This record gives sequence, C-alpha cells and structure tokens, in this order.
Amino acid sequence: MKSAQIKNIIPWPEDAKEREKEKPLAPPRIEAMEAVDPEKAGRCMNLPPLSLLLMHSMDREKIEEIKKEESVPVLVVFPARGDEELLTLEREIQILQPLLGRIIDEVWIAFGGSEHDDIPLMAKKYGAQVFYAHRNGMNDARRHESGKGLSMRGLLYHLVADRGLNHPRAIIQFIDADMKEGYFNPRWVIDPVGAVLWFKKIEVAKIVYHRPWGGRLNAFITPFISVFDHPALNPLKSLLYFLSGEIAGTLKFWLSVPFKQNFGIEMKILTSLALNKVNLRPNSSDLNHVIQVFLGEMDHKHSPLRSTGRVKGLDATAKEVFQSFLEDLSAEGLIRMENGLSFSERLQISTVTPAAEGGEEMGTPSKLNLPSNEKTFLPLKNLPAIQAVCPWLKTG
Repeated sequence: MKSAQIKNIIPWPEDAKEREKEKPLAPPRIEAMEAVDPEKAGRCMNLPPLSLLLMHSMDREKIEEIKKEESVPVLVVFPARGDEELLTLEREIQILQPLLGRIIDEVWIAFGGSEHDDIPLMAKKYGAQVFYAHRNGMNDARRHESGKGLSMRGLLYHLVADRGLNHPRAIIQFIDADMKEGYFNPRWVIDPVGAVLWFKKIEVAKIVYHRPWGGRLNAFITPFISVFDHPALNPLKSLLYFLSGEIAGTLKFWLSVPFKQNFGIEMKILTSLALNKVNLRPNSSDLNHVIQVFLGEMDHKHSPLRSTGRVKGLDATAKEVFQSFLEDLSAEGLIRMENGLSFSERLQISTVTPAAEGGEEMGTPSKLNLPSNEKTFLPLKNLPAIQAVCPWLKTG
C-alpha cells in the first residue's frame, strides 16, 4: 500500500520514460541579445540577422585607418523641412566638426525649404552643402512633390547623377535634424559608419535607442508586428526601435531599396529588407547584412498627437507607417485584400478641435478628412542616369 501511494507521487523509472514521451515539446529558449565584439568577430564574420552593436564598440583610430586605406567616401545627410530645425541642426553639425576630413568627407542638408531661408546661410558657415528637395531632378518624380523619403531619394540621385558618386561601398548616413540637446554626440557617426567599414559583409547599420519621454508610435509598432508570425517577418521582432531615422548604408544599398514619399520610408526600408527585395548579396537574406547600433537614450521634438487642418500630427504619421507595412505584405501575397477592401488615400478620423485652435469652450467635435497618399518609388538603380554612373549595378 505504501509503495502504491509513493508510485502515484514519484514515477518509477519505466513510467517516467513513457510520461516523458507524452509531454509536449518545450518552446525553444529565447536568449538575450548578445552584443557583438568587433575585435573577436573579425572583419569577415557572418553575423546573425540584426546583430547588436553597442556604443563605443568601434575603435575610432582603426576606423580612420580603414577608411583611408580603402578610400571609402563617407557622407552625412540631415533631412530638414525648414528653418524651425535651424538651432538643433546647427548644434549637430558643430558636434561633427572634429570628424570632418577624418571619418566624414561631406555634410549635406536635404532641405525642404527655400534658398532664402536661414539654414542655407548656416550651412555655408560650417562648410555643409545644401540640396533643395524641390529640385529633385528625377524623371519619375514631380518637382512639386515633397516628403521626407522623397527628399532623401532626391539627394541620393543628385550625389550619383550630378556629382558622380559611384563607389559601391561609399557610406551615406542619414540623421534626423530635430534631436534634443544633450543626446547627440560623435558616436552617432563613428559607431554606425565604423560598423559598415569594419564588417565587410555589413551593408546597413541602423541606429536604435531608448526614448524615455517619447517613442509613442514606436510603442505600438512593436506589438503590431508581433501580431504576424512569418519566417521573413519574425527577425524584425529583435529590433530595439523600428522607426529610427538614423541609418548608415552603402551606396549599393541606397540605390537598391525602394522608397516611400514621406514618413513611411523607415518602415518601407525594413519590410523591403525582411522580404529580401533589396538583394544585397546573392543567395543570402538581406537582414544578414544589417546590424543595429544601440546608442542609449535619445529624444527629439514631439509631433502633436492629433492632426488639424493646419498641422500634421502623429495620427497621420501612424497611418502612413501602418499602411506602408500592410501594402508590402499585400504585394507579397501574405495578406489578401478582397471584397472591395482597399487602401485609403485619405486620413478620415473623428476629432475634437480645442478652444485654443478655434473650437468652442468644451471643444468642437468634427470629422477630419485629409489627403494621405504616399507614393512608392522604385529603387534608383532602375533609372538610366544612375546606371550610366554605376555600371556595376548591372552585374552586382
């Protein structure tokens, strides 16, 4: 009797084997992200998709030596809408001055304003060059069209078609121009540019960070992506920050990735890489050639939460970002749009206009109906003017 009671609590060895067969398989263990040590990894290592690099990982002197020995051009670009970003932009350019002629060859401003604004005068003071976005010069875009993504693409077109930049490993880094004081430092260039220079198989370094006072839209992107379970999309779930605008990439990468017109550009880049639409290397997943560089905390100017007839808010940005992601899934056949369902070209939301903006004392309920249609542009490598300057595109 006593043995029977014990047997019910502690299985005998023969019973244990049978019960072990009946147990469901445990889910694979998810390990914490381990930061890459460039010295231990070496320059030719195959890194896992979206490997993590920490600030101060790159040795500045070694990076300068590699850049000089391999004659790799490095350009830093600040997309800017207008003079409202003058002070923050000037401070960022000042901080980068010690890197000029050593790691950075040229500083550019992809400017959405006019020649009569103050930013062009400031740029001249520091030796930075200005590209006016309305002069995009591309035969597949109209001059009056605007947007962050289009400004970036127009600047890249200008660098290649007009300035003759054609080194496939040339590095162009885009940095947002509205970062708050105290967060930006030279490491925002040294580490991502250094990662692309050091690791021969890395084509893209995406800066990631923690925003203690912001990141509102990013906080919802992460669980939204988590809704989908697919081998191509799952690696994106290891990203620490989806919508960072700070990306350093080779010219080969920037000429091979499709563009969204405005704020959908960061999501368009990520989904294109995840779905292997960029084709960075033959017979290799695009994300194998992307590294994320964690630079600690960051914050910048916060957009208003809600759009008005005069100001574009976070709700409009969210619409562009989510739609860009879903459009790519639909184009790939991963989701199906049927029975009259289509992507809207307008932002239509119910809202309340506060008294400070002309509403009644309690606020005026209304419906906002704004145009919201981001164009998608093919990779620049498809344009004859780009192919003429970079003949390696036809074979690479």
